[in-house]
Amino acid sequence: MRTIWKSMLRGALLAGTCAVVVSALLISAQSLRAQGKGDDKLKTGIDYFNAGDFDNAIKVYTDIAADKSFDRPVRREAFLGLGRAYFAKDNKDKAKTALSEMLDLEPPLVELNPDEEAPPLLKLYYKVRQEKAGNMQVERADPGIKTIAVLDFKNSSVDDREKFNPMEMGFSELMINQLRGAVQLKVVERERIAWLMGEIGLENTPGKFDVNSAVRVGKQLGVNAVVMGSFIKFKGDMWLGARLVKVETGEILATDDVKGDADDFFGLCEKLSAKVAKAVNVNITEAQLEKGTETKSLDAMMAYSEGLVLVERGDYDGAYKKFNEALEKDPSYEKAHLKAESIKPLLRS
Repeated sequence: MRTIWKSMLRGALLAGTCAVVVSALLISAQSLRAQGKGDDKLKTGIDYFNAGDFDNAIKVYTDIAADKSFDRPVRREAFLGLGRAYFAKDNKDKAKTALSEMLDLEPPLVELNPDEEAPPLLKLYYKVRQEKAGNMQVERADPGIKTIAVLDFKNSSVDDREKFNPMEMGFSELMINQLRGAVQLKVVERERIAWLMGEIGLENTPGKFDVNSAVRVGKQLGVNAVVMGSFIKFKGDMWLGARLVKVETGEILATDDVKGDADDFFGLCEKLSAKVAKAVNVNITEAQLEKGTETKSLDAMMAYSEGLVLVERGDYDGAYKKFNEALEKDPSYEKAHLKAESIKPLLRS
């Protein structure tokens, strides 16, 4: 901090305005004090929220949000906290108002982490953003960045078909995580895709996806390409396939597949993800792909995928048990931990 003040002092002296120095130092000090005070109050609100004391959390967050002496990032966090707390109390109207006021404090763009937010709150956030934009498109174009959406995979397995049904969501989420390591590539979270399908009346069933529905979803999302995938489990083998659809024209840019031992489906998915990245002219390393594979436990991944299915059904108690089951299989499975924490406020008990 001393270095910052010295820099400001030097610049002001060069301009020959000592009065500016004093003013700048006072403003900087006041801003830092407000930021520090705001961080302390935010932590208090978070502690109340985590303890299930939503009323006191709302009081703290309301005080911060109303105090314009706090920096915008602090107030944005307070409005988000209000949205979470009101939603936990099943007050969707006030939650929506809080999220709307949070977005009024942009820029910078407020992007919620789908792993850290309760799914119903995410849907409300997407809805508020869509209403503010005045159209269905909920993804913002970013010059120089290619954006793709990965739809849920279709399970066409011959063996263990019912057992592997949850992997329709699991495989798509795994590929999304792996591709996020690629530079110059943005991958839309599957929660946003599922919300959009509900909004435009498309059934979120992989077997009913075709090129036309993929293009429709892609245009609404504002993405360059859409990945449609499927998998087959037969005896001890696993086959994974993907088609890459160019949204602008509807043409199939690439059709790729991989095959191998079913026990190595993490490695198979990494190979398929690498092929998808290559098809959109994006480079991604093995290390980046592997980093997106948060677990190498098949049992943990299966339990996590079952949890995703239950979340979409609104069975948060069942989903919470499945995410914790995944953590029992692999205690280092961070995504399972985050998902479990995100739905805690929605549990009946």
